[in-house]
Amino acid sequence: KQLENYLIENGIKTIINASHPFAEILHNTIETVAKSLQIPVIRFGRKLLPRTIHHLVSYVKTYDDALELLKEDQTLLALTGVQSIKRLKPWWQNNTTYFRILNRPESLAIANESNFPEKQLILGLPSANLEREIDLIQANRINIILTKETGNSGFLGTKIEAALKTNAQIIIINQPKIPAYFKLVYSVDELKLFISKTIIL
Repeated sequence: KQLENYLIENGIKTIINASHPFAEILHNTIETVAKSLQIPVIRFGRKLLPRTIHHLVSYVKTYDDALELLKEDQTLLALTGVQSIKRLKPWWQNNTTYFRILNRPESLAIANESNFPEKQLILGLPSANLEREIDLIQANRINIILTKETGNSGFLGTKIEAALKTNAQIIIINQPKIPAYFKLVYSVDELKLFISKTIIL
């Protein structure tokens, strides 16, 4: 209701949605409200990489599917963000797990709320530096990696390559489908073109 009121009060004619592809609740909320008000939504999306076909690479739809592929006594590196710490708690309570999260107070607070071991937090951003990713995997004796299908902007290609070079299994959670109501664009030029056709001055 707050979003609906904001759009009406400010006379919003077009919504540009550039939020994280895994923010499913937000996407669904925007779709519901925009549809009811007949406001077009432009989704600034991320182009996905071609699927990697390899016995060490698995693609799954959900976190639950990912958990089913994990085996006891594996050391997991989770690159799925701080919000996934709670979702993966049944696993990390009994198996060695490292999470890479952003080095900021909010992220550390979320990890602390779940009582995740601080010494198993790796603070930092994803990187395109292959050697750095390989060093991270080897230093912590990682043999399985969990990540999201983020495209090149999330350095997914580097993560996959690092996994294969270290003989580590990698599980990739599929990017959720974007609501059909959204008009999908992948570049600033596409965005400008669609805005010029959509906004009536």
